[in-house]
Amino acid sequence: MRQFFRKLAIGLLRFQINTIALFSLGWAGRKALDIFRTPHKGRLREQDKTFLAGAKWETIQAEGLDIQTYLWEGSGPTILLAHGWESNSGRWRTFINVFKKQNYRIIALDAPGHGATSGNRFDAHWYALAIKAVAEHFQPAFIAGHSAGGMALMYYLSHFKPSFVHGGVVIAAPCSLRRVLNNFNSVLHLSERAMQGMEIAINDQFGVPVDSFNLYDFAEKNKTPGLMMYDACDEVASFAEGQKLAAIWKKSRFEGYNGLGHSMNNKAVAEEIGVFMEGVG
Repeated sequence: MRQFFRKLAIGLLRFQINTIALFSLGWAGRKALDIFRTPHKGRLREQDKTFLAGAKWETIQAEGLDIQTYLWEGSGPTILLAHGWESNSGRWRTFINVFKKQNYRIIALDAPGHGATSGNRFDAHWYALAIKAVAEHFQPAFIAGHSAGGMALMYYLSHFKPSFVHGGVVIAAPCSLRRVLNNFNSVLHLSERAMQGMEIAINDQFGVPVDSFNLYDFAEKNKTPGLMMYDACDEVASFAEGQKLAAIWKKSRFEGYNGLGHSMNNKAVAEEIGVFMEGVG
C-alpha cells in the first residue's frame, strides 16, 4: 500500500510540473529544483541516536545553519566523515568502530537538512561550505565523503585547498551534477521542457551551468592525495566514471569492489581507508 501511494504522489508531481512547464519554464524549473533539494529522509532514528550518544556532540554555526558534529576522541590523526543524501552520521557506525580500534580521533557531521543539523534544503555546494566550517574548527588530517558527501568533499578540496588536510577519501560519489540530475529524473520522469527549466533554475540559483559542477574539473585542481572507492554493482555512482576520475586526480589511487552496492557500508572498506591513512601519514 505504501508503494502505491508513493507512485501516486510521484505521478501527481510529474503531472503538475510538466503541466506548469507548458506555460512557464521558470516556474516549473524552480519547483523541480525545490523538490530536488528537499531531503525527505535522513533525520536521526532511535538507533542512530543510541549509537551517536557515545560521542561528544557539538554544534557549529555556518551559512545560517546549526551544523551538528560528533566527536570520538583518540590519540591518532583526526578523520572527518561526511555522509550522503538522505542519511546522517549514524551511517558511519561500521567505519567508526574500525577507526576507534585504530585509535583515530573521529569527527562526523550531519549535512544541511539531515540528522540533527538545521535546515530543510540541501545541495553539494552548501554541503561543501558546511564541511569547510567543520574542518576549520577541528583541523582533520583526513576527510572521507560518501556519495553526495564525496562530491562536496571534492569541491571543498579543489576550491579551498586546506593545508591541514593530508588525504581525501571519495566513496561512491557521482562524478557530475548531470548524472545526479539523470538519476533524479529516472524516478520522476519529467518532460524535456521541465528539465530544461530546472537547468535554468540551477544557473539562476548558483550562477553556473549544470555541467560546470563535475568532479573531473575538481580533480584537476586537487593536489591532496586521495583514495577513490567504487563498486561495480553501484547503480548511482558509475564504476567506470570513478576510474576515470582517479586517472585525472594525479595523487589518488582507485580501489574497486564488487557486490557492495552504493552504500559500501562494509568493514573491508573502512579497513582499506585505514591502510590509506597510514600510508599517507
